[in-house]
Amino acid sequence: MQADHSQPSPTGFRLTGRMVLLILIAFFGVVIVVNLFMAYVAVNTFSGLQSQRPYETGLDFNRTIKNAGVQQEQHWQVTSHYERMKDGRVSLKLSLRDKNGQPVDGTTSKVSLLSPVNALRDVVFDLSPQGAGDFTGTAVADAGQWDLVIEVKQGTAEVFRSVSRVSLR
Repeated sequence: MQADHSQPSPTGFRLTGRMVLLILIAFFGVVIVVNLFMAYVAVNTFSGLQSQRPYETGLDFNRTIKNAGVQQEQHWQVTSHYERMKDGRVSLKLSLRDKNGQPVDGTTSKVSLLSPVNALRDVVFDLSPQGAGDFTGTAVADAGQWDLVIEVKQGTAEVFRSVSRVSLR
């Protein structure tokens, strides 16, 4: 004995092929709309670029490698010490020594804290030369992870560059 499927259920609901098709179309339509919205938001809120000029940065790569080799041959000892002051600012002491431990003079230095996630948070230390290869400075920086970038120039030539991850409390 076969059941008669042509009769509606006691509640009056009858699932038809057309209803199943509409349910599937609605389900996948919602999934596609949500995916398109998420892709739009992702592309418009973060470009993915860490550099404003990525092509030119890429072309400078060989020059950067050459400079790193020259820097390695100098055997400079560059040390930095930073600490949080009571007023919330960060103080930095930078010391430059040659391979014989003698102060490196005749240089200008720039020290920056770069945020790994938001370039708008980047800060630059206001450095003052103290003589004998030493510099001191302060900056206002929030607690968290930072890239400490030390750049030293003699004249217009960059003679030392260092990037290291630091954690400020």
